[in-house]
Amino acid sequence: MSEGGVDHEFLNDILRITTKIIICIGHFIKYYAATIPIFAILSTRQETKIWKSTPAPLTTFGILKVFLFNIFWMGITLIGTIALLPMWTMRGFGSSVEVEANLVIEKLTAKAIHNGLIGPVKIINPHNLPPIKLHNPDSPAPIYIANHCSQLDVSAVYFALRRFKWIAKESTMYLPGAGNIMKLSGHIFIRRTGKNSKSKSNLYQESNDTIQNGVPMMFFPQGTRCMSEKRQFKDGAFKIAIENEAVLVPMSIQVPLNAWNSFYPLTKLWGGAGKDGDDLNQEKIVTITVHDPIVVKRYTDMEELKNKCEDIIYSALPPLYHGSQDKGKNGADKAKKSK
Repeated sequence: MSEGGVDHEFLNDILRITTKIIICIGHFIKYYAATIPIFAILSTRQETKIWKSTPAPLTTFGILKVFLFNIFWMGITLIGTIALLPMWTMRGFGSSVEVEANLVIEKLTAKAIHNGLIGPVKIINPHNLPPIKLHNPDSPAPIYIANHCSQLDVSAVYFALRRFKWIAKESTMYLPGAGNIMKLSGHIFIRRTGKNSKSKSNLYQESNDTIQNGVPMMFFPQGTRCMSEKRQFKDGAFKIAIENEAVLVPMSIQVPLNAWNSFYPLTKLWGGAGKDGDDLNQEKIVTITVHDPIVVKRYTDMEELKNKCEDIIYSALPPLYHGSQDKGKNGADKAKKSK
């Protein structure tokens, strides 16, 4: 120990250990980030399969846009997750950064990427979105439900909603960046295969607690993505709405057939975007129609409620979403018009 009572050797040891820890963390982040292209390829492959059943399967340019969409989403959310870690640590971990993760990182990421690669989102009837009270709510928060046809549904929802929580499949949690920020945001994960009774029980309990605390829930009741088939809605969202007497808000998400294949944002280079007849006229942007909220009571019949919501949601969608799209001449004509 030197004069003044300072042990310089001890301080040097602490500094060396701290430096090694930082280097190890840096290497881990580097190798973890290196997996992003792999997961992006897998996500792109899934999206490509979905669009194969439509009159406008993805072109090479469309596939590239899907890949970039996933690369940017995972990359930006990974950076956002790292940025929130100090705050999360100082606040004692847990759910301490849910608001920042959801309203700042997720929302800004979704809107920036969607605007940059696809264009704006049009919200029809935004006045039908119920006001929410996050602090000391005097009634359960609303439950939003919508059809699910593309990865673009996920980014588009952030244009319409403020604070909310997703129901997501458990495997999503392992996506680099995207899964990390979803975990920090407090979204609810469910296992879809195998013995998942415990997972379902957790879904209902966490969802009940969430809306009772004033945070809305967002469900895709049809489960898996599908554009050219009308799939039966699952019970989850409706059971939770009935148990909590929460307001149900049906939303119709329409993704145009040219969403991925259009040359936007390249059209901006020659000043063609945003005018009638080009890549971003009003018929060629993602549209969310917010329908009238439905008041739900404990005595509400679940099957009638499911059928009613399904009819409402699909009433604002084109024939393709109903599984009744003409695969012949009409379908081909529509595909051509969308390009």
